[in-house]
Amino acid sequence: MTQSDIPVGGYCDPAFSAVEETFHENFATRGEIGAGVCVYKDGEKIVDLWGGHRDEARTQPWNEDTIVLMNSVAKSMCALAVHVLADRGQVDLDAPVAQY
Repeated sequence: MTQSDIPVGGYCDPAFSAVEETFHENFATRGEIGAGVCVYKDGEKIVDLWGGHRDEARTQPWNEDTIVLMNSVAKSMCALAVHVLADRGQVDLDAPVAQY
C-alpha cells in the first residue's frame, strides 16, 4: 500500500510538515492501520491529522471523530512528568521511591 492509497484528513501547520510526513510514513512503511494525532503549541492547534482505517479489513475509514480505546496512557504521562521534574533538579532518578 502506498501513501497515496491511505485516506488522510486534517491539518498540519507547514512549519511542522515533518510530523505530517512521519504520519504518512507510518502507514506506508510501518504497517499502521489507523491513527490520529493532535498537537497544541502555546494554546494553538498546530497538527490535527487522522487517517487509515478503523478495522483490520480496511473497509471503514478512520474519521476525525473515530473513538478509540486508550490503554496505559497514565504510565507515559507520569514518566514524562517525572523526567521534567528530574530535568529541573526536583527529583533524583537514582533515589529510592520511598524518599518521595
